[in-house]
Amino acid sequence: MFLSFEDQQLDLKGIEAVIFDLDGTLVESEPVWAEAKKYIANREKVHVSKKVFLAYEGRSVADFVKEVIAPVNVPLIEEAIIERALSRYDNNVQEIPGASDLIKKLSKNGFAVAICSSAPKKAIEKCIKLLRIETFINTVVSTETLIRGKPDKFPYVETLRLLNVSSKNAIVFEDAAAGLTSSIAAGIKTVCVGSHIELHMFPCKMFANSISDIYLVEGM
Repeated sequence: MFLSFEDQQLDLKGIEAVIFDLDGTLVESEPVWAEAKKYIANREKVHVSKKVFLAYEGRSVADFVKEVIAPVNVPLIEEAIIERALSRYDNNVQEIPGASDLIKKLSKNGFAVAICSSAPKKAIEKCIKLLRIETFINTVVSTETLIRGKPDKFPYVETLRLLNVSSKNAIVFEDAAAGLTSSIAAGIKTVCVGSHIELHMFPCKMFANSISDIYLVEGM
């Protein structure tokens, strides 16, 4: 069995688990988070450039608050961003085409499926319901509850631990630099599904602009 995109193929022989990032990988939600961060930053009278917003894609809200807005009152400001984003989820977050179908096919073919995301657990739960993949997910890890988030390798190391799978027997789908740094540092084969040209600097096993480009095929 292979993952395939154009002239690229990734052999899944020996793979036991497939781990997915969420925002930007399975769902188009980054604009919702960007708007919430910008709104609260403006409320706190902090100007944030587009470059800084991009740098924090794939990272936790807590990191953004501590490092960009203010080192004090982090929980309150973090919660304000999360509440604003979640209030806009139902009408503004969409599945990236093909995401749920790929997850279902992988699960039905015997692969364990996990989500490892910097999003809060409430956001992950909303997206799982949106994608209708509740029965196909074995493990969910939110960096909201971890001592270190992406780009540190710890979130993916923890996901492997919960799956009881070694790094050599897993693959990851990621779309942002922070996530790619994290998964590759954890020693996991990684598929890049992001459109930013700089992501091609990472030593990924496959590159595509979107998860919708990639197909699961039997044999070659």
